[in-house]
Amino acid sequence: MTPIEILKFNLQERQYPYFEDEEIDVLLETNDNDINKASWKGCLFKANADDAVNMGPLKTESNREYWLGLAEQYKSDYERSYPMVELQQQAIKHQ
Repeated sequence: MTPIEILKFNLQERQYPYFEDEEIDVLLETNDNDINKASWKGCLFKANADDAVNMGPLKTESNREYWLGLAEQYKSDYERSYPMVELQQQAIKHQ
């Protein structure tokens, strides 16, 4: 899988489409091409956009808490991997 495909999978774009393909590209690029960081930020975007809707007798539940919980998971994954990424970047600079 490509990084873009993994990011789309992490953001559950097939089940809960929100981003255009170009936006997914920008999300990855602006987050240092780090899939966990982009997944974290993407989930935050989805949480901010997801509100319950009430139209007469029809009601939809908000998934905001779900996206915030998922964002927290990807944030933790990113923070755990960050020291390793930093070491790899430093090694490349010194080659």
